[in-house]
Amino acid sequence: MAHTLYTLLEPLGLYKLRQNSLIDAELAAYAAALSILEESLEEIRSQTFVQTAHGEGLLRHEKLVGLQERAGVSLAARRQLVIYRLSTSPFDFHLQGMINSVRAAGMDAEIVENYGEESLTVISKRLIDEFTDLDAVKASLDTMLPAHLKAEYDIGVMTWDMFDALDPDWDLWDSEDFTWSYFDMDGHNLFAGGDGGNAKQ
Repeated sequence: MAHTLYTLLEPLGLYKLRQNSLIDAELAAYAAALSILEESLEEIRSQTFVQTAHGEGLLRHEKLVGLQERAGVSLAARRQLVIYRLSTSPFDFHLQGMINSVRAAGMDAEIVENYGEESLTVISKRLIDEFTDLDAVKASLDTMLPAHLKAEYDIGVMTWDMFDALDPDWDLWDSEDFTWSYFDMDGHNLFAGGDGGNAKQ
């Protein structure tokens, strides 16, 4: 900051910008105060945008869109969920809008529109929030998807027989750090080579 002040004042020729002068001391004092202000403004800017918010600032964004504080969820996943929720609208009853709603509920998925049956099939790719579960996703989607269309959920199923056939390395298992509900719902995607089945719920 002090260097910036010198750079701005020197072309004016109004001050003798010598080191250890009274002007030098005055500019150093201004620089110290302005640096504190600059840090505060940068913190405000950072917390204003979801993409850079953290700590208390991110918690405020989450509360604004109805998300509860969830210990253990990565910073990137928390920001992603807030952005997805901010991207939804009550009028998003077209395909891309419904996909955005599913993401806002915490699941990355494809949607198949079954016109003859007047229903939707939500095909799960992965959970965005590894600490959620299918019941929570469904409850959230009940408030977002069109009320006149029945929704079926096509999710990955990991059985113990399938898991045993994968013969995973237990060090890898321990390092994954996921919940049992996440394993139950998305376990077939957790290990390379897994090709779990599908089940409608």
